[in-house]
Amino acid sequence: MKLRLLDFLVCPISKSTLELLSWEEKQNDLNLPSLNKINEMGLDRKSFETEIINGVLLNPKEKIYYPIYNGVPRMLTYQCGVFVDFYKKFQDKIENELSDYSLPLLHPPIGEESVIRSFSKEWLDYNWNPEKYWKIDSEYMYRSMRFMLNLENIPIKNMQVLEVGIGIRGIANSISSRESCELIGIDLSYAVDAAYKNFQSNLFFHIVQASAFRLPFKENTFDYVYSQGVLHHSSDPKQCFVNVSKLPKKGGHLYVWFYSDTSEKRNLLRKSIMILEKSLRPIIWPLPQFLQNIFLAPLAALYIFHQNIIETRKDRELIKYSYREALHAARDRFTPRYAFRYSEEEVARWYNSVDFNNLIFLSKKPTKDYFIKELNRATAIIGQKK
Repeated sequence: MKLRLLDFLVCPISKSTLELLSWEEKQNDLNLPSLNKINEMGLDRKSFETEIINGVLLNPKEKIYYPIYNGVPRMLTYQCGVFVDFYKKFQDKIENELSDYSLPLLHPPIGEESVIRSFSKEWLDYNWNPEKYWKIDSEYMYRSMRFMLNLENIPIKNMQVLEVGIGIRGIANSISSRESCELIGIDLSYAVDAAYKNFQSNLFFHIVQASAFRLPFKENTFDYVYSQGVLHHSSDPKQCFVNVSKLPKKGGHLYVWFYSDTSEKRNLLRKSIMILEKSLRPIIWPLPQFLQNIFLAPLAALYIFHQNIIETRKDRELIKYSYREALHAARDRFTPRYAFRYSEEEVARWYNSVDFNNLIFLSKKPTKDYFIKELNRATAIIGQKK
């Protein structure tokens, strides 16, 4: 965590300002391009020079502390595994220096612990490869993501951007680097550890572990907020959408991408997959991970056959699956507890209810030759805050 993050973070419970207590840190080397960018954005170089590896963020009024552990601020509001690990490692410091403080101990939102479990396993088993992302060549994925965010018409250079639900998100790193913006990525799962490990060298890409139910940011803060295929896995996607909608500045933009309620009905194969998903997901998601892997093994084999034999013959942007990538795809479909689907009309009403206008529907944008068509088979909308 760079000191710069203190300009954004607040207590996710009370929205109070936080104080830093650093226990382990290092100094970042700022090269000339980074210094020029910091100056161009009007920021303080000192806030980028110091990297906090371990420490705490304190809410003195409520006497709550949030761990900074292995470089990532952990802004969850209930007991979880990372809090236990942090306490074990720093028990003496906590007892001596934080005797009046405690961890936040709210009840987790319904189902959120299972979401952490599912997506932590999914992403930590997925090794980042800069040449490919999911089943897509990474360059096609980046260009398609840029198209979906409408960045050709909404420039974000030198602006503050937030992605909600980054996974291990090499795409967020690419957006930060190529669009020359400062980007904060949050995720509920322990995928944040892989993201930090892979991309900590990018001074303008910050990573936070947090929940969309209780976001640790000041309202009206960001120029652009986006979430790609994430909120529909929460127990209450509409409430998460409302929470996220508070974060863009006036005139800022919000993009969300949800599973479509009609996409899976477009042909017999998709209908059959949907029937299989609805039948198996309630059985698979509660199982221990080793049993999940047993259930998913034959499904992963089907993914390999479909992707490598059928799909890559039709679409040049697709890559071949190894078993690990096929298992990742199977896990994404069959292990989340929740996978809601929405129409454009319903999500458009959500935008209108929180004072966004100038809605852009991805399905109505003329596509480019490089655009990955499968991404258009969803409910994806950009709105501008009034």
